[in-house]
Amino acid sequence: MQKLYIQKIHIKDSPTFKEATFYPNLYFNVFSGASGAGKSVLMESILALFGLRDSNATLLEATLEIQGIPQEFEGLIDEGEVVLTLSKKDKLRYFLNAQNIPKKKIQELFAPFLKHLSTKSYDATSQQNLFLTLDSFLHSKNPKYQAILQTYKENFSIFLTAKNTLQTLQEEALKVAELKEFVRFEIQKIESLNPKKGEYEELLELKKEISKKEKINESLQDVREFLNHSHKVSHFLNLIQNNEKESDSILNALNALEELCEQESERLETLEMTNPEEILNRIEALSALKHRYGGVDEALEYLENKKQDLQKYENLDSILKEARTSYNHAKNSLQESAKALTSVREKNLKDFENTLNSTLNSLKMPNAKVRLEPIAEVESYSILGAETLEITLNTALKNLSSGEFNRLRLALLLIQSTQAKHQAIIILDEVDANLSGEESQGVANVLKALSDSYQIFAISHQPHMPSLANAHFLIQKQPNGSTITELDKQGRIQEIARMISGDSITKEALEFATKRLNG
Repeated sequence: MQKLYIQKIHIKDSPTFKEATFYPNLYFNVFSGASGAGKSVLMESILALFGLRDSNATLLEATLEIQGIPQEFEGLIDEGEVVLTLSKKDKLRYFLNAQNIPKKKIQELFAPFLKHLSTKSYDATSQQNLFLTLDSFLHSKNPKYQAILQTYKENFSIFLTAKNTLQTLQEEALKVAELKEFVRFEIQKIESLNPKKGEYEELLELKKEISKKEKINESLQDVREFLNHSHKVSHFLNLIQNNEKESDSILNALNALEELCEQESERLETLEMTNPEEILNRIEALSALKHRYGGVDEALEYLENKKQDLQKYENLDSILKEARTSYNHAKNSLQESAKALTSVREKNLKDFENTLNSTLNSLKMPNAKVRLEPIAEVESYSILGAETLEITLNTALKNLSSGEFNRLRLALLLIQSTQAKHQAIIILDEVDANLSGEESQGVANVLKALSDSYQIFAISHQPHMPSLANAHFLIQKQPNGSTITELDKQGRIQEIARMISGDSITKEALEFATKRLNG
């Protein structure tokens, strides 16, 4: 399972923080402070670290604990403690353990670990996310559900392969006559030429020899004329009484030259019988073959492949029959596994709806209706199942306000968290803004529950989240830049009281804050 949490964050030279370092809690972190102190700037810095915002500081650095590296990033970083750095001096650069990494890679690497709740993101109500929520609920209710879901997904993958294979063959069958004619033409074209390995190079050499034939013949006649007087050489050697061994060597050389002339004469006679025009035509044909296929060897390989294609087309009926059998078998297996999956989902759907509504009620949201809508055609099944999942409130989800939408997202996340353990970081920008006291209290309660599974960073202007937080950080504007201070218990009481009564803290506000923290 992929898991991530932040151990330390360091900021330098941002619009608000000259230099600040803080150590977030593993669970629920809340940030408060007067307007303009830098809370939103801090959140922008955290998002920038993961490539989700432009950097607002010259240096951002986070020490992370990370587990479950996606396969495509194995070897890029190791599991365990990782230092993520964003430097913005001469230009923007990201580093993981001092290794320079492109921003796009940073975004891809950390996308599975981050959930940013600020604006409407309809990914939250996509079929994929809704089924993730339902499946997470069912995992916690039925120990056999994981195996049922996995069987369906495996059968869906097999069905998809069989379906695509059959479709491809059926498309080929529609144009098989044309394909067969084309392939036969290609085969006949190469076979009629009947090229041989190395033939092209041999013919080029023969062409050179033919072009030199006349000159060689003239020279040969001159040499033979010379050899006709070789007896004079023998007479000369006898007259000067030359060394016998040396004389034999000279005469043997003349004999060898005479033999060479005979051989060359026979070769010239053979060339004389060669038709130059045929040679040139053959070279031209092989050259065209070479140009089209890259060479004679490649043409012969192409020929063999086309023969195999032709055999496949000739046997297409048999292949199609096998593909239909595989498709029908895969379809039946998919339908059986879909039926088992749907059965478990339908059996527990009411419990799922009740669980979702329980959370929505605590968030002061209207009840939801949950329905599984069957998909009629097996060909339209998806990797998610044989139905669509619909969740409706008293209005269409797209008409919910941003606050309502984010509270729905929190309710879905809470159900999903049954299968999570610090698998992600949730970042919230003033999620309780413009909410009533009861609504804000509901959000705080859900975030507290979510913090068992997620590391949460939240800005709040109301006392409910700070009262439940594992760590409460105060952002204060100072002459030399804002500071981030983790509050002790007394500091938390003072800050919660300020949030209730304003700068003029009342006795009642202090008593309320003390009671909330002690509660």
